[in-house]
Amino acid sequence: MEEIDPRMEFEGGNQALAEGRAEDAVAHYRRALAAAPDVVEIHHNLTAALARLQLLEEAADVARQGLARRPDYAPLHVALADLLSQGEAIETARQHYQQALQQDPGLASAWSGMAGLLMADGSFETALEYYHKALILNPQNAVCMNNMAICQSNLGRPHEALALYRDLIILNPNMGPLHNNLGQVLQGLGRHDEAVGAFRRALELDHNIDNLSPFLMQSLMYQCAWDDLGEIKRRVMDETRRRLRDGLPISVQPFSLAGTDAPASLRLAAARSYSAHCAASVRALRDRLAFHHGPARPGRLRVGYLSPDFRQHSVATAFKELIACHDRTGFEWFGYAIGSGPRDEMTAYFRTQFGHFTDFKDLDLEQSARHIHHDRLDLLVDLSGFTRHSALELLELRPAPVQAHYLGYGATLGAECVQYLITDPIHTPPELAVHCAEALVYLPDSFMATSRPEIDSALPDRQSQGLPEAGLVFANFNAHYKFDPDTFDLWLDLLDALPGSVLWLLRGGDVAMANLRATAAARGIAADRLVFAPRAPHAAHLARQSLADLSLDCRYHTGGVSTLDALWSGLPVLSLAGDNQSARTGASILHAAGLGDLAVGSMAEYRETALHLAHDPAALAALKARLRANMATAPLFDTPRLARYLEAGYGEIIRRSRAGEAAGSFAAAQVV
Repeated sequence: MEEIDPRMEFEGGNQALAEGRAEDAVAHYRRALAAAPDVVEIHHNLTAALARLQLLEEAADVARQGLARRPDYAPLHVALADLLSQGEAIETARQHYQQALQQDPGLASAWSGMAGLLMADGSFETALEYYHKALILNPQNAVCMNNMAICQSNLGRPHEALALYRDLIILNPNMGPLHNNLGQVLQGLGRHDEAVGAFRRALELDHNIDNLSPFLMQSLMYQCAWDDLGEIKRRVMDETRRRLRDGLPISVQPFSLAGTDAPASLRLAAARSYSAHCAASVRALRDRLAFHHGPARPGRLRVGYLSPDFRQHSVATAFKELIACHDRTGFEWFGYAIGSGPRDEMTAYFRTQFGHFTDFKDLDLEQSARHIHHDRLDLLVDLSGFTRHSALELLELRPAPVQAHYLGYGATLGAECVQYLITDPIHTPPELAVHCAEALVYLPDSFMATSRPEIDSALPDRQSQGLPEAGLVFANFNAHYKFDPDTFDLWLDLLDALPGSVLWLLRGGDVAMANLRATAAARGIAADRLVFAPRAPHAAHLARQSLADLSLDCRYHTGGVSTLDALWSGLPVLSLAGDNQSARTGASILHAAGLGDLAVGSMAEYRETALHLAHDPAALAALKARLRANMATAPLFDTPRLARYLEAGYGEIIRRSRAGEAAGSFAAAQVV
């Protein structure tokens, strides 16, 4: 029998692995190991080859066998930890990384591997320190630099992340995913023109980047760049359906579907997939924390609100009067600020309104969860959903015995950790209720909160705002990403049918405004009939809105606070009650304002109603008078009423939770 030369087999395995022939490499390494079972380097490389073939359990067994022979071999500890970190043995993986660092603190892969676990736990600051040490040892490690950029983004330092990606692209100019990541950071900074350039470049270099199309779609929507947007939207939908069918995580964030015609069934499936991915990312931490919720405390019910938007933000603008109206006799209110956004005077206001207010800006995920759990809440209410700086990972740790979502997103989260969604019958009619994962708490009026705003007493004139003295003024003060080409075409059709009329919009990015003007010009509408209003203080913005005649709502992603602002300024809003919750917020608000007749059922009716009001000044004046009168009587403007119904709903949720009852839908009016 021919004697096996373990060195030659080992080198043959190395060559095969370098050439991508993992199966051949495994065969070589097995022969080498049979001849030299105590050579731990062979165990290490066989582990790598088996891992390349996704034979993870077998690879881990080989690594353990090697470590049994030589427990101080740091690279094999790292290899085993890498394998374990892909499953659920995270704590064991952490121990092996730590052993590797004790034995060889100069091993870059041990520092970066440990950093990856810290990232998964939400400990981004500490993860940055570990990645920095790994980068000192291996200065051009693209993976480390990329993950450092992700940490910086999560810590609210986008400019630091931007600098890292710029450096990475200099070193790796033809790596498509880096251009994609650069685009995402630019998008987060609102630099959509540059972001689109980065996404287009990424697409040129690599057509197979999973999450590129959803981000490109979003920036194109901000630009109102509609030439190929329809095709990209279809690509996003098709890819989402394919990934759901194949049991893969989706590449689009559910919030991005709000401005599309995605059906409710797809939105629910996407929400379930995204939430499951979030749950998996913190499963090890959740299992380690294993929160137990003891018996209820006597006395006031303890309810917490969790939000990244306790600052100058539309959610805070709507919510600030609600918290002031909440009952302090039967309830104890806790506020938790998350996310890396700025803290400001609005944050200071909320500190005074909550009985207990904690800012988690400098706390990691575990510390935040422990703090909430220590507060012994009866109910935790999320105000963010899938919006920016979402609290989903924190909710997945289940720091409270029962959890609900309200206001900030307003649609299903598809998450097992959130048992209730607070809504209303207009926003979530029966045909949409079946596409919600949560039990529904129905408020009798709109789910939207509103706060009576300050409005400048000095009203500007039309000339000062660049508006014509005569002629109808249509308005839409939503962000441009909510616009869609079909609805914008309908608005242009109204301008064409009404000589002298104008469309009054918020000023946006230069490219977006140029694209809107070009779209109008292609329809034969003069550019000056689109009037772009500069940003203004809120009180002044509301005052100037009274100069308009009628606000035209968006179609797929209707206005929320922008609709409330219009109503408070005395400006009626024409909305379309669509097929999804994001397309029905306007209808919900209008019904609670006593203006349900302005929430129409089709695009044809939308056009017909707008033209009718434009041609009948008396009807328009009567509508404005009705709106003014309703401010004193309609439920939308009665925040104490909303507070009482919410508290009744919260009380019933807590009663059911304490009784061990399964979550079930109910109308809050029934328990008032």
